[in-house]
Amino acid sequence: MEKNLDGLIKRYMDLNYFPSLVVKAFGAKEIFYEKAFGDAKLDTLFDVASLTKIVTSTLVLKFIGEGRFSLQSSLEEVLPAIGAYKNLRDKFGKTSIQELLTHSSGLIDWYPFYTSGGDFLHILNKIYQKTEKIKGTLYSDLNFMLLGEIIKYTSGKNLDDCLNDYIKEPLAIEDIYYNPRNKENIAPSSYGNIIEENMCRERNLIFEKWRDRERELIGEVNDGNGFYFFKGLAGHAGIFANADAYLKLGRMYLESKESLILNSMKDFGGNRGLGWQMGEMYPYGCGHTGFTGTSIWISRDKGLGVVIFSNRLMGNWQKSNLNQFRREVHEMLVKYF
Repeated sequence: MEKNLDGLIKRYMDLNYFPSLVVKAFGAKEIFYEKAFGDAKLDTLFDVASLTKIVTSTLVLKFIGEGRFSLQSSLEEVLPAIGAYKNLRDKFGKTSIQELLTHSSGLIDWYPFYTSGGDFLHILNKIYQKTEKIKGTLYSDLNFMLLGEIIKYTSGKNLDDCLNDYIKEPLAIEDIYYNPRNKENIAPSSYGNIIEENMCRERNLIFEKWRDRERELIGEVNDGNGFYFFKGLAGHAGIFANADAYLKLGRMYLESKESLILNSMKDFGGNRGLGWQMGEMYPYGCGHTGFTGTSIWISRDKGLGVVIFSNRLMGNWQKSNLNQFRREVHEMLVKYF
């Protein structure tokens, strides 16, 4: 298995899908494969991008377990501040925690909040003056921005304190952070925000504080909303971690006997669990990806998991898509285990 997986990784590296990579495949008690490639080391930190959502959903599940709210609790119950915003109250007041976690709330997929003035709820309310709810399932950063706000309101703490109290310390994770202070041993995520610049231009939205296109982003969140608007602390993006951190988080999902944790990995519709995604890329299980080139896959059926951390935006991102690579890695592990 090791030789074949090495060969698979080398083939994609030769095609410049990513310049640096860390892969850790694991079971409940053992590590089957762990290697670093390119400029990365096994303990190199990566901007995990949307893998932040798995931390957010885990926090939400823990809060439910403590009885702070339930999956069916409505947005107006868990975030009373929306009551001051008519459009939000009318269109999303009855939206449940479950709908936010499963991306079935009806929220649009993305909006650059940093192009508008005001706080988060003010801007969101303004968006929905003329925007209707989406029907069905649509993956949306906004769902997890709201979940981040709910976590802060419910706990009375910042997201980094919640990360420390509910994830980092209980799971004995050493290297997982918002806004890491030490910038050493962090993989660069991209040069500036070229992709988001284009996304804003396509929407005729103006922003004049973009980071330099010639500067490597190291230790500052790549996501524009995460960096410019939320100052590194958000429910949808912002976390930096090494692969071992997500290995330990993944093991919790592999080993847990709690019904809520087990149910979180089931399909609630549209190939979405409570924070997790299902589908062909995640055989016999579930997973999640991050825009910067990160992913996690968990299979309780096979007793397997794998964390893949890369910085694909430093490679040939215009032509490469990591999903086929991820799927091949997952299928190879299933074959051997």
